[in-house]
Amino acid sequence: MKKLCCIAMVVLAAFQGHSQKTLSSDYSYKVSAPYRVVDADNKYYFAKGNESMSIKMDEKVTTIQKFDNEKPAFIKQKEYEKYFPKHFVVEAVKEFADKFFIFYSSWDGDAKKEQLFAQEVDFASGEFAGQPKLIVQVDGKVAGTQVQDGMMSIKTIDKFEIMVSFDKKNMLAKYRKKPEVKNDKKSFDIIGLCVFNSKLEKMSVEEATMPYTERRMENLDYQLDNRGNLFMLEKVFNDDTTDDKKRRKDTVANYHIEMLSIKSGSKEINISKFDNRSKFIGKVWMFDTNKDYLVGGGFYSNGNNDEYRDYDGVFVFKVTPDGKIIDQKFHQIPLDIMNANESKKNIKKNAKKEEKGEGAKMRHLVMDEMRVFEDGSMMVIGEQYELQSHTSGGGMNGGMRTYYTYHYGDILATLLTSSGDVAWMRKMPKNQVGSQGQGGMSYKYFFANNSHYFTFLDNVKNIDLASDKEPERHSDGKGGYLTCVKITQAGDVKKGSILDAREVDDFKLYQFSVDRIIKTSETTFMVEAYKKSKEDIMIKVTLK
Repeated sequence: MKKLCCIAMVVLAAFQGHSQKTLSSDYSYKVSAPYRVVDADNKYYFAKGNESMSIKMDEKVTTIQKFDNEKPAFIKQKEYEKYFPKHFVVEAVKEFADKFFIFYSSWDGDAKKEQLFAQEVDFASGEFAGQPKLIVQVDGKVAGTQVQDGMMSIKTIDKFEIMVSFDKKNMLAKYRKKPEVKNDKKSFDIIGLCVFNSKLEKMSVEEATMPYTERRMENLDYQLDNRGNLFMLEKVFNDDTTDDKKRRKDTVANYHIEMLSIKSGSKEINISKFDNRSKFIGKVWMFDTNKDYLVGGGFYSNGNNDEYRDYDGVFVFKVTPDGKIIDQKFHQIPLDIMNANESKKNIKKNAKKEEKGEGAKMRHLVMDEMRVFEDGSMMVIGEQYELQSHTSGGGMNGGMRTYYTYHYGDILATLLTSSGDVAWMRKMPKNQVGSQGQGGMSYKYFFANNSHYFTFLDNVKNIDLASDKEPERHSDGKGGYLTCVKITQAGDVKKGSILDAREVDDFKLYQFSVDRIIKTSETTFMVEAYKKSKEDIMIKVTLK
């Protein structure tokens, strides 16, 4: 009997091991030969035709690499050492008018001017095209975000925002001048607006003074349309407290939303208001379209927030050429979607909120993707994210030790029609936890082959997860299966495993990031990963 039990256990273990390694027949992959790794602070990926290009930059060296998408294979690389000025800041790396540019800023201390340069990268050769071009020069300092630069110094980043219109024929470089008055109750922001055509020739340069003080106004989003007009969506507070509510239990917002629009070549500001009295507006994004209007969307709450980023639903709107906000629509997240793959504790908590009339909310939701399609429909995507602190004994001298964990949870995707109605709303459960920032967590979204694809590393036990079960934890840096959720235009969902990060053609992937995934065609995408021995590999995935 013992012998039979042992045999049964061995057979069962073998079966379980085989089932966990079963990959979806909807995907196949090929792996390139290894090539030398390039360590860099910032990495950017682009695809065009049958080739891809990566631009990898740090303070001293910029490396441009080229890849063959078909094989896949590493082709070549070009290094530029100490090419950019000392203490330069990368502002953006973008495709504009069928060309590729590195936009960087550099402070001219002698002339006391902030400068923005554009360095073109020739995709075909994988090399710089010509010399850097000075495109913006500002008298005095430009405001930005201060970050640590080494052990003893601070540097300012995000000084310029680069926006490209929907048709990619106009570009805006926007900046905010550093306030002369440090009191934000008295200081009015001065916004610089530089519009360029497809040849990167300057069409207009204006500096506009905002109609409210810094304390009263908070920017939600900017957007440039195909005509070169600028639209700025602002949260305007009713007083100087900058509190969303005057009192904790208030269900009426202590602010309203305004659209500030500036015509190309002008600095006159036109204002239109957006009625949100009963709604608390979260992150909002706007996008230009090929129609005669812009579209915007985001998340909202009906008040009574437990915490910041607890939301009731999705909202959308349109913006007319003269800056008026029209066709606002609010769509609540259905309770059955919120409760799917949740713990019994959270389901019970949601039920209590519904009974009290407060309404259940999707917690810790961050809006991080919005895509507008040529037919006027759009996709709004959010992901649950939370940074948790933990305190335990065992610190220095017997004291307490504090450490942090990063939690990337469910994805909420909503497809909206051109009229702003919900075509479908889907929640994709996942439970990713790590201790080193984002690492290999979160997801990558792309639209291909008339379907929506969401790729991420997951625990293989979640591949056939029932709606009443919580997802098993995936620990960052511990392998995992590259998983893809495909959602058709009709809203049909299919989930499959693409590869096991511990077994990729006899390699093990030690560093993986969804930020390195790039769509290469309507049926393929590629991802670069580190395999140790100071070597990377490029993995090509085919969507069958």
